[in-house]
Amino acid sequence: MYYSRNDILSYNALFNFVIGTRGTGKTWQFKDWAISDFLKTGSQFVYVRRYKTEFKDITNFFDDIIFKYPNHEFKIGKGKFIIDGEVAGFYIALSTAITKKSVAYPNVNKIGFDEFILEKSTIHYLPNEVNAFLGLYETIARDRENVRVLFMANSVT
Repeated sequence: MYYSRNDILSYNALFNFVIGTRGTGKTWQFKDWAISDFLKTGSQFVYVRRYKTEFKDITNFFDDIIFKYPNHEFKIGKGKFIIDGEVAGFYIALSTAITKKSVAYPNVNKIGFDEFILEKSTIHYLPNEVNAFLGLYETIARDRENVRVLFMANSVT
């Protein structure tokens, strides 16, 4: 059984929390939503992880979904996702998001914060993490009320 974004998005909430078992398609659904919306409307997305080190394999971001879009070209640039030669989205580490305060994101209408709940490990939450995310959200959304967030995480005990 795989996760579908349709139910949660039907509520039209700005902040949406998706928690489920590993490998059920939470991140895949975000990617599909982001790609299909970009191809239809040109709307961009932001993919958020906590630390820069979590982007070491970002070049594989589209590998599990490109089969669904065989007539399109996917590339990863520095901090950017590129589809058919155009910037479709951005990836940002929450730990360095403060450096983005003067960057404009007028075409972004969705944010995916992946692994927002930590499992037991050596990785820790950021100090004032909620405020850091809210600051990033405000940087991206500014005064717009159409920027929706999917917070995605695996179930933990």
